[in-house]
Amino acid sequence: MLNPKNKVTLVTGSGKRIGKHIAISLAKTGSKIIIHYNESEEEALETVEIINSNGGSAYPIKANLEYSNEIFMMVDSIKKKYGSLDIIINNASKFNKDTVENIEITEWDKMMAINFKAPFILAHLMYKNFNKKNIGKIINIGDWRTARKKRFSYGVSKSALSGLTKSLAISMAPNIQVNEIALGAILSPSDSKTKVKINLGPSNRPGTLDEVYSTVISLITNDFITGEKILLDGGLHLQ
Repeated sequence: MLNPKNKVTLVTGSGKRIGKHIAISLAKTGSKIIIHYNESEEEALETVEIINSNGGSAYPIKANLEYSNEIFMMVDSIKKKYGSLDIIINNASKFNKDTVENIEITEWDKMMAINFKAPFILAHLMYKNFNKKNIGKIINIGDWRTARKKRFSYGVSKSALSGLTKSLAISMAPNIQVNEIALGAILSPSDSKTKVKINLGPSNRPGTLDEVYSTVISLITNDFITGEKILLDGGLHLQ
């Protein structure tokens, strides 16, 4: 069983919402957290301050995941600072409205780069540079529904991520387990103060940030689950 204490964890897109909550919660286990951000510098530095001021360990790194060279530089910085990378939470995501008819190819490229290619490059670099012999974990944050008419490129990118998860699980076994958490409606406390139209499903309520984290930590500490897509959607997929 992997104990996250003193392990180096990269959480992409961890300046806000789900990524921020995962990072802060994991820091309480003693994991060394890398706070990745691109545009949300203020929020990311605030997350670092919260973790460090409460006795945890957090370090911020800026990288635009659209560009492969910035991912390589980020991992190189991690290698120089920590010498290891044990856990990756691929939380960063791009979310646009488009259809197969009106899609802009430049936006398609950005969507695929951030939602699909970046998780692959990170896994490749993790395996190549750090974890061939040591236990490691990769958790991809996906979506409960990938066939989307009005968010076409987003849906395709998340579908590709699901396929990547399974292929990585086979290729990186037996020491690295790779899984996906496919989210339904997840609201933070600040979200609940606004009126948001969402499909709640059989559970008749949105999921919470704590429920996302509890799923993350269960996958981190279980070495016998790999290649799985965990549907954290309150039963939306049953409808």
